[in-house]
Amino acid sequence: MKQVQITGKSVRKFEDGYPIVSVTDLENKNDFENGAWVQLENHGHFVATAYFAKQPRGIGYVLSLRENESIDDRFFATKFRAAAARRSAITGSSAYRLFNGTGDGLGGLVVDVYDGTYVFRWQNTALKQQAKLIYAGFARAIGKDQTIVATTPDQEHGQLIQGDLGKQPLTVMENGVAYPVDLLAGRQQLALEFRDIRAWAKENSQQHRILNLFSAETGIVTAAMIGGAVEAVTVDPTNRATTALQAQLAANNLDQAAVEMRTMDVANYLDYAIKHDLSFDTIFINPPAFIRGKKRTFTLEQDLQDLLEQALKVAHTGTQVVLTTTTPMYGMKRLKETVGDALQNYTGHVSVSNNYLSPVDFQTNQADRHSESLKGLLLTVN
Repeated sequence: MKQVQITGKSVRKFEDGYPIVSVTDLENKNDFENGAWVQLENHGHFVATAYFAKQPRGIGYVLSLRENESIDDRFFATKFRAAAARRSAITGSSAYRLFNGTGDGLGGLVVDVYDGTYVFRWQNTALKQQAKLIYAGFARAIGKDQTIVATTPDQEHGQLIQGDLGKQPLTVMENGVAYPVDLLAGRQQLALEFRDIRAWAKENSQQHRILNLFSAETGIVTAAMIGGAVEAVTVDPTNRATTALQAQLAANNLDQAAVEMRTMDVANYLDYAIKHDLSFDTIFINPPAFIRGKKRTFTLEQDLQDLLEQALKVAHTGTQVVLTTTTPMYGMKRLKETVGDALQNYTGHVSVSNNYLSPVDFQTNQADRHSESLKGLLLTVN
């Protein structure tokens, strides 16, 4: 295994559990080799075993802080057993996250479970090169005869690795709501981290008019309609959001429900709603880090405050706004600051009454403040 020298400044953060290797950690940037398993050292002192990977954040992940630990199928089996033990209380659920990257000790891999089928989501090609070894560890820990599907960010479709998948899409039942999920679609079709917010939407939507901005695959509108919402408008610049929602409504016999789906720029819709004096009882906002619409581009860092200020103009006394983000670099502190800035320009009174984080199966790494999948706030117009 190649030995790579890291800076003295980097030693402490890895020893404290920080899981991500950055190019600035390396004494020589040319030591980076995509897919390489390396020993990180500082002046002859072993620090960690890691692997290098081309990816959006950092250049790799720490595997182990133990100098003589073998990175073999037993190593990965230990990771999977520990992850399964942490989720023993929810293994009866129809869909949940079994393994959550750095939160479970292996950055670059997420494993979701849908009705007993395990979906491996490889988040970089470097770790996927070790798939055979990792599947062997999984078999040791979870069982040999499981049905496994694998996806990667650059694949349009998922791949059946082993087992009998059955007819797709399958229907996942969650809290009395049916969600069709095609496990071979190559991308997540039901955002599992929104489970608690879907439950809230179902519980708190009776006789409400719902506005859902950037619907994606949250499943919130469907949960709200099952919960008794009288009308919903969902706005997203992408066609796939509309397609997913249509399938969800049909699966729950809500084909004729009063749900208006608009494929358009969210800011343009809010301009329209303000101009026509529309108002809503509940507003869900889940913007992406970046999205290019037909006429406008949305960037979370630059445009979230304006978006929230616009949304509050279609609220009334009693309206509740659920504002969420799954962007790793946009933490809860930053989200609260943005809300505070937006409310300074609002003439009414708004209280922030709840913080949302990912459900228990979305294990986080305490040393990495960006490992929290979901951050959200509940705002109430008083």
